[in-house]
Amino acid sequence: MRVRFTGYISIFLIVLCIAQGQEDSLLKQLDNAQGKQRIEILHQIIINVWLNYPRQAMGYGEEALELSKTLGDSALISKSLRLIAGVHYYKGDYDKSLEFNQKALKIAQALEDSALINNGFNNIGLLYYNLGSYQTALEYLLRSRGIKERIGEIYGLTTTLNNIGLVFERIKEYETARAYFEEAYDVSIEIVNRDTELYSLNNIGITYLREGKIDEALGYFRRGLKLGEEIENINWGAVSARGIAEVLMTKGENDSVEYYLEKSLKASDSIDDKKGLAEAYYLMAKNSLMNEDYDGALDNLSKCESWANQIQVRQQQLDNLKLYSEIYDKQGNEELENEYLSQYINLRDSLFQDVMSRNLDLIPIKIKEEQDRFLLTEQQIKIRNQVITNQLFTVIIIITMPLLVILIILLRKNHKKNKELQRNNEELKQTQKLLITSEKMASLGVLAAGVGHEINNPLNFIKNGIEALSSKIGDDKDEELKSYFRIVNEGVDRATNIVKSLSHFSRKGPSIDERCNIHEIIENCLLILHNKIRNRIRVATNFTDQGAELKGNEGRLHQAMMNIISNAEQAIDEEGTIEISTRKKNGFMEIEIADDGEGIPEENLLKISDPFFTTKPPGEGTGLGLFITFSIVEEHGGSIDVQSTPNEGTKFIIKLPL
Repeated sequence: MRVRFTGYISIFLIVLCIAQGQEDSLLKQLDNAQGKQRIEILHQIIINVWLNYPRQAMGYGEEALELSKTLGDSALISKSLRLIAGVHYYKGDYDKSLEFNQKALKIAQALEDSALINNGFNNIGLLYYNLGSYQTALEYLLRSRGIKERIGEIYGLTTTLNNIGLVFERIKEYETARAYFEEAYDVSIEIVNRDTELYSLNNIGITYLREGKIDEALGYFRRGLKLGEEIENINWGAVSARGIAEVLMTKGENDSVEYYLEKSLKASDSIDDKKGLAEAYYLMAKNSLMNEDYDGALDNLSKCESWANQIQVRQQQLDNLKLYSEIYDKQGNEELENEYLSQYINLRDSLFQDVMSRNLDLIPIKIKEEQDRFLLTEQQIKIRNQVITNQLFTVIIIITMPLLVILIILLRKNHKKNKELQRNNEELKQTQKLLITSEKMASLGVLAAGVGHEINNPLNFIKNGIEALSSKIGDDKDEELKSYFRIVNEGVDRATNIVKSLSHFSRKGPSIDERCNIHEIIENCLLILHNKIRNRIRVATNFTDQGAELKGNEGRLHQAMMNIISNAEQAIDEEGTIEISTRKKNGFMEIEIADDGEGIPEENLLKISDPFFTTKPPGEGTGLGLFITFSIVEEHGGSIDVQSTPNEGTKFIIKLPL
């Protein structure tokens, strides 16, 4: 039964005294407060009630915003906008929440207020996650974490860590996601934040559930439910109950499933949590389908759809269409099954296009990164100027100081300082190189994971559709029709192999202790470049039969091999040959990649490993490919020898220790 309140007076019955132990309630303070003090009290009340009573929180938010505008205090305006955005978020209105958060962030950036900027990045990142733009979400959230760690805001760090984990959980990187959730849990224990402790427990449980480790998942959800009841957190307590129900559904314990779903439903209904209501009815529909209660499944799914449409939860709408098609499939209603399956495909494609357009929001962030690099260059110039100043100071000391002992002491001190400045300068240069490389690899990893995820879904639909069509036609189909089926299946298998090859480029981590098969790495790179090579370039391979395994970082070696083979392909204007051979020699694996392309002029041979050196027209090359390749091989303790003759071709000989 939904709990109702009459007016704002009831809200104050649940608002506790201020944390400092003052005797007056927030209500009494609000009655007597004016100006900035009143706004700050309103902000505190919003935070206390927005989870369970969003409608009342919105009223306080609007009052705080108007008062802030009257005072002309930009910081208070930004915070009021952010809190209103939070209320919209808990109501499930993500587009509205994004709009208010972006307004708040714009003001915070104008004020150069690190705390407000970091809150803006965190909130916008979480909203992009809910809207399905995972790459954009990760960009914002990682920046939020960086600011929080720099300014020492430990309290808000737990929320950001959880949000980063949610992004990795959605793209099925469960171990990475769990690492962020567990870190958030540890910080919550340290700062005694029971709400984020509960949030982290639920998130850890979800990762185990998605991996099929249901006993571990059940343990975390039960801990979450108990903690939710202790601290009276209705929202996340309901999430724990739904998690328990989903685990028990997997175990087939139907009676217990219904109990926990009803518990979750009542809790979400009491606080008007539309998102929670939609999720509860969705699980009820799945449970009814498992029990072959098709009418009950359709009834519950209809209720879920009603709530999901109100708050525009895109992923829930997508899941609903998929479940509708499954229900009608079980009923044998092929017409409705195909209709909902078609709607599912159309919505999924529409959401993908929306994700691509939202990524345009990254452009201002990229511009800010360029500004940061400019500041880094200015800092290096200042260091060089300081070195010159110190040297001049040393000369003056030599001229003016009469005592040799004092002169020697000062010279030693100054020399030591100069060495330290030069070392700092080298460290800054190295940091700049690592920034460029890590940014390229991070973008490639997220892109590869996202593209692989998005392409695999339509491939599965094609594969299942062909199998269903083949089974309906039966064994009496003619040979021509069978050949068409084989052609389609071959195309799907080939596309699947390409997606698997992409996954190698999303391997993360600095470890170079992985077992890597250099032949498989080369074959994967050739598969990715197949469309550029076929019908134009002949590839000849001569691999050693003595084994091809060595220790290294598979993702980094993929990047290095891809850069060299891609350069060989680009060096051949029309038709030509690329020869790739491997051999073991003196404790090293030697990989030789030769092409008969245009070659490299002698004056450029010594520059090809320099960052930003390129002979390509502006806009067609960054000059980072071979620089990154040389860096990767050096990290692995190897070396690269380049031999080239203009108009005859180029040969790269890569040596990697076995």
